[in-house]
Amino acid sequence: MVQSWRWLYTISVYNIRKAETLHMTAPIEARADRPAQVYERLRRLIIRGHLAPGTRVVENDVAQRLGVSRTPARETIQRLFQEGFLAAVSFHPRLELVVAPLTEDDMRDLYHLMAALEGAAALEVDRLSLGDRRTLVKELTAAEANFERTTRTVKQDFDTLFELHNAFHECIVANCARPRLRAMIASVRPQVDRYEWVYAPMVGPDFRETFAEHGDVIDAVRSGSGTRAQRALATNWSRGAARLARIMGRAGERGDW
Repeated sequence: MVQSWRWLYTISVYNIRKAETLHMTAPIEARADRPAQVYERLRRLIIRGHLAPGTRVVENDVAQRLGVSRTPARETIQRLFQEGFLAAVSFHPRLELVVAPLTEDDMRDLYHLMAALEGAAALEVDRLSLGDRRTLVKELTAAEANFERTTRTVKQDFDTLFELHNAFHECIVANCARPRLRAMIASVRPQVDRYEWVYAPMVGPDFRETFAEHGDVIDAVRSGSGTRAQRALATNWSRGAARLARIMGRAGERGDW
């Protein structure tokens, strides 16, 4: 089903505004690891666009809406600020924290980082045994088939598309990246996810460029060349950034809905 980017943009804005009132109301029930739960809940709301860029994040409001005390709410807000999900903005006469804006420059930086990090992981294809490499090719092929099949459904489920697309890249990370590199990728990936949740639905419904780029990654892994795999992944991320930049140019950067 062909949908215009303007229609998708309108739906995205509507869903974000609606979600701000719906998704922060359920209290966190478990108490054993409450700070971690508060952090995961609030970060997820930001990543998935349920809290729009520019939205003020206030300690009392977070505590009340998530049904927790102010201490875990404060710790969560501080952590999200340190990680770049929140930004300090001057609201005279004081500074307040808001959900960080989505800008083209930031998006390109994040995509280039992921190209370098995943590319470093892909270099390890050289070190895989023949059996492990064949297993990785099978996993990549299956992940790509699931992704492509879902893009061709009459009514596309963008949440599912998002997860399946990430699953393809996770195959490389899980099979090739060592612990330190894996941790670095895990710290950057959620920042990338923010952009993809808001803007990626406007890229489709034609994903043939992505299919071809993923196919090149699979071919490179099959060849056993880490250098080829690194180049293929870098190309995928670089072209993905260009596609998203075109969408951001039309829809606009987001700092205040």
